[in-house]
Amino acid sequence: MNHKDISTIEDVELLNMTSEEYEKIQTILGRVPNKLELELFSILWSEHASYKNSRKWLEILPRKADHVLVEAGKESAGVVDIGDGQVAVFKLESHNHPCAVQPRLGASTGMRVVNRDIFSMGARPVALLNSLRFGNSDRDTARWLFDEVVNGIADFEKGFGIPVIGGEVFFGDTFNTSPIVNTMSIGVAQKDELVSAVAKGEGNLIAVIGVPTGKDGISGDAFVVDMISDGETKSISFDQMRDIQSEKHLYKTLSSLMREHLVIGVQTIGGQGIIGALTEMASRGNSGIDFFVEEVPLREKDMNLREILISETWGRMLICFRPGDMEKIKSVVEGNNLSMGVVGKVNNSGVLRCQKNGDTEVEFPVKYLGIGELAPVYEREASAERKLPESIKIEDIQEPDHYPAVVEKMLKSLNVTSKKWLTSKFSKTLRREAASTRFPSDAGIIELGTNNKALLATVDSNPAYFSSDPYNGARISVAEAMRNIVCGGGTPLAVTDCLNFGNPYDPAAYADFVDAVKGLADACKFFDLPVVSGNVSFYNQRSVDGHIIPVVPTPVVGVLGIIKDVEKHTTLSFKHKGDMIFLVGRSRNDINGSEYLSAVHGIEKSLPPYFNPEEEKKLFSVLGDMVDRRLARSVHDVSNGGLFFTLLESAVPLEFGFDITTDAEVRRDAFLFGEAQGRVVVSVSPEKQDEFVDFMVEKGMPFSILGHVTRGEIRVDDESFGYVDELKTKFENRLKWWAEGKV
Repeated sequence: MNHKDISTIEDVELLNMTSEEYEKIQTILGRVPNKLELELFSILWSEHASYKNSRKWLEILPRKADHVLVEAGKESAGVVDIGDGQVAVFKLESHNHPCAVQPRLGASTGMRVVNRDIFSMGARPVALLNSLRFGNSDRDTARWLFDEVVNGIADFEKGFGIPVIGGEVFFGDTFNTSPIVNTMSIGVAQKDELVSAVAKGEGNLIAVIGVPTGKDGISGDAFVVDMISDGETKSISFDQMRDIQSEKHLYKTLSSLMREHLVIGVQTIGGQGIIGALTEMASRGNSGIDFFVEEVPLREKDMNLREILISETWGRMLICFRPGDMEKIKSVVEGNNLSMGVVGKVNNSGVLRCQKNGDTEVEFPVKYLGIGELAPVYEREASAERKLPESIKIEDIQEPDHYPAVVEKMLKSLNVTSKKWLTSKFSKTLRREAASTRFPSDAGIIELGTNNKALLATVDSNPAYFSSDPYNGARISVAEAMRNIVCGGGTPLAVTDCLNFGNPYDPAAYADFVDAVKGLADACKFFDLPVVSGNVSFYNQRSVDGHIIPVVPTPVVGVLGIIKDVEKHTTLSFKHKGDMIFLVGRSRNDINGSEYLSAVHGIEKSLPPYFNPEEEKKLFSVLGDMVDRRLARSVHDVSNGGLFFTLLESAVPLEFGFDITTDAEVRRDAFLFGEAQGRVVVSVSPEKQDEFVDFMVEKGMPFSILGHVTRGEIRVDDESFGYVDELKTKFENRLKWWAEGKV
C-alpha cells in the first residue's frame, strides 16, 4: 500500500466530514487514510451515494410480496412479475437541482439517468411519466423554467424514442427558484433475461464501456458541497448532457450482450463516478475488485487517478463478464461505436484496490461504503411533535352568491386547468393508437401485445395536502394513485417513490421527511402494496428574506398496475347523451386542502381533505367488480378541483355537457369543489341503470344519482353554467395562453 499524502484533520474539515467519521475510517482501514482515500470516503458517504440520512426511515417501507422479484434498494430499479414469463422494471428519480440552473438540459439528463437504470437491468424501456412543480405562475421565472423543462422532456422523448404517457404539474410559491422535476421510467423484460448490477466470480473481468472518460464534474471541491447541492449539480459539459445518442448506443450494445448471455452484471456510472459504480458492484456481489486505471479509455490524456475515479462523464457503464467472452464483447461494443477498456478483475476479498503503475493507491472494504450494509446510517434531529392547525369549518367560510363566477375564477388557476396542451408537446407517433388509448383515462396505459394484457401507470402528490400534515398527505397520495389505477380498470401492483424535501440537518424539514415516510409506510402496509424502488432528494429549498425555507414536502408516489384484459380498460370521457351520472362514495362538508380554498378564498395552508382508508379499500373492491361486469361507460375519480372539475374533465373530450343536482345535506361549494377523498364519478347507459343500482345496493356501497349527460349545456341545480364548448376553450387553453405570455 502506498502511504503517500497521508490525510490530516484539516483535510477532514475541508471535506465537510466530522472527526468521529475520521476516527471510524481509521478503524475500518486499520490505519490513517491517504488524502485520496479520505475524499473517496466523503463522496461515498454523502447522502446522494449512501442515503445515510434517510436509510433508517426507508427501512420501514413494506418491500415484500409474492409478485415482487427485486425489492427496493437491491438493484438499480424494482421488478415485479406480470405473468407470462414477463416482468416490469420501474423507478422514479429526481433531477431537481440541475433543473434550477439548466432546466432544459437538466430535465433531459434526468430522464437519461432513470432510463439507464431500467435498461441496465435488461428491460426494454416502454414509457415515461413526469411529476413537475414550479413557482408562482405570476412569475416570469416560473414560465421560463416550465418551458425549458418541458422542452427538455420532449428532447429526450424524441431522441430516445420512448413515449411520455402521463404525469402531473402543480404551481405554487413554495417552488419559486426550486423546481421539482421527477421522472418515472417503466420497462418490460422476460423474467429469465434480467441482469443484476453485480460483480462476482473470482477471476471474472470488469470493463468500462461507452464514451471515453473526461474531466467532467471533477472541480476541486465538487464533492464537498453535499450540504448545498446533494451531489446533483456538477460541472458537466453541455455536450455530454446533450448526447442522447451515446445512451442509445449503450442500450443497443447492452441489449445485444444480454441477448447472447455475455454479461454477468451491469452497473451504471452515475454521480459518484467509476469509484461509486465499482463499490456498488462489489458490495452486491460480496466480492472484491482490483482496478487498473491505465486501461480506462480517456478523452483527455493528462488525467490522474483521482480525476479518473470521480469523473462524471455521461454515457458509460461497467460490465462484469467471463474472460473467455472478451473478444465477443469487444466486437459488439466497438461495432456500436463505443469505447471499451478492461479495468478490473474480480476476487473474493471484499476489498476494492485501485492501482496505478503497479502501486496500490486506494484500498478499502466495500461493505462500509455507498449502499454497503456497514455504511454509516444516521437519524438526524427532528422537530418535536407538530401542532396541526384546526380543521377549517365550512360555516366559517362565506358561501359564494354566484357559482358560475366561482368556476370562472378557478379556471384561471393552472392547478386545475387541463394539461392537454402540455401533452401535445410530446410525440404522438410514439404512442400506439388503439381502442384503449383513444380517450383519456385516470392512468396512462401501456399495451404489451401479450395475451391482451396491459400495464397502467400514474404519479400523484398534491402539494396542498402536505402544507400542514405530511403524514396524511402521504397516505392520500398512495390512495389516490391506487384509485387512478383502479378507475382505469387495473389492479395496483407496486409503488415507486421520489421523496423531495429540504435540508435533513434542519429539524423541521427532517420532521416533514420522517412523517411523510411514516405515512407512505402505513398506507402501503394497509393496502398491501409493496414499495420496490425510489429516490430521496434533499436540499430542495429557497431563500426568503434572508432565510432558507424548504419546499413544501413533496413525496411523489408512482404506482404500476396491470389489466389482464385490455378490453376492460375504462376511460373518463362521457360518451352518450342521456347516460346517467352517478357519484360512488359520499360527499362531505369539507373544503380543507382544496384548490377552491386557495384560489377563491386565498387560504393556502390547511389540513388535507377528508380521508378514510377503510372506505378507500372498499371503493377499490367495488370499482374492480363494477369494471369487470362492464356496468359503466366512464369512470373518473374526484380529486384536484373537486366534483365540478371532475365532471368537466369527463365532459370536454367529446363535448358533452351535464345536468346535475347537488346534495341538500352538503353545502353547495363543498359539494362542487371540496376534495374529500374516496369518491368516483361514473356514467351508466340507461339500459344498465337498474343493474348498476342493484349492484351498488348489493355491495352496500354509498352512491347517489347526480344527473345525466347532456348534448352540451352545463347545468347545476337548474342554473346554467354555460356550454361545454365555451368552458372547454378556457379549460384546455389556459396553460397554453400562460406559457405563451398571453395571460
